[in-house]
Amino acid sequence: MKKLAKIVYLLTLGIALSLTSTGCKRLQKTTHIPGHQPTPIGDQAAGARNPGDGSPVGGTPPLNATQGTPTTSPLVSPDGQGIGATTTDWSNHKQNREIFKDQTVYFEFDQAIVKASEIPKLEEVARRMKTEFAGGGRGLRIEGHCDERGTEDYNRALGDRRALSIREKLAEFGVDPNIMPTVSFGEEQPVDPGHTDAAFKKNRRGELILLTPPGAN
Repeated sequence: MKKLAKIVYLLTLGIALSLTSTGCKRLQKTTHIPGHQPTPIGDQAAGARNPGDGSPVGGTPPLNATQGTPTTSPLVSPDGQGIGATTTDWSNHKQNREIFKDQTVYFEFDQAIVKASEIPKLEEVARRMKTEFAGGGRGLRIEGHCDERGTEDYNRALGDRRALSIREKLAEFGVDPNIMPTVSFGEEQPVDPGHTDAAFKKNRRGELILLTPPGAN
């Protein structure tokens, strides 16, 4: 009996040591991957932040300073009125079409974007409006024109976009948009009555007219 009891004791001790060894076994240390940030698990994930941008782990990065903020064009008034309107009555001002005749802006077919090649013209107009013609109640009327292709209504709208596009560029160059009324003549006033590509090219334009109040020089 003593011999049997000793065998049972040894077996029991062996099993106990085996269980203890298994329960205390630790996970092997993982190899770090350069540039990889391990994701916390369990309770560690709560409130965790990415080290780069401070965003929640697994969440969406925060908007930067410019994202998500609606911007307003400097040519749009706070009340939402269109940029084509000004508060001054320009109907009695004298019109001088010769001053900026050489700075007439030409557009591509069916386009209202001011081409890079036309930018120097507007830079010159802006320079003179801010120096030579500054103050004195002067203004600058911008006329939008089109060639004869397209419907009358479409060309009137296109001419309007062309005039406003010029106005926006001049405003970027420092000219007060409130002194620049715009008007569209569509296809009604061609400078070349021909029906050729050369004539169409001349008619796709924006003209700039200096406005001077009555009695001023």
